Amino acid sequence: MKVATVREFRDKATSYFKDEEPILVTRHGKVAGLYLPIEHPESFPLELRKELLTSFGEAISRSLEKKGITEEKLLANFNAFKKARRRR
Repeated sequence: MKVATVREFRDKATSYFKDEEPILVTRHGKVAGLYLPIEHPESFPLELRKELLTSFGEAISRSLEKKGITEEKLLANFNAFKKARRRR
């Protein structure tokens, strides 16, 4: 298992995603996350995939709620980003 800081993981994400080795991501010396490569996601049982998606969705929802970000604010921000990007 490789160990990478958040910055290293961000900077080398493309090469890490091609690798088959798990990566422990750290922030200030503490575990911040774990990347587990999946070669064939379709091989995971449907119930597990549903549970993971539901869990991720709920975690994102809680995080947005904690920060006071509504769905409307998020969509407005995304639309503004798209417009600004088109102008480049």
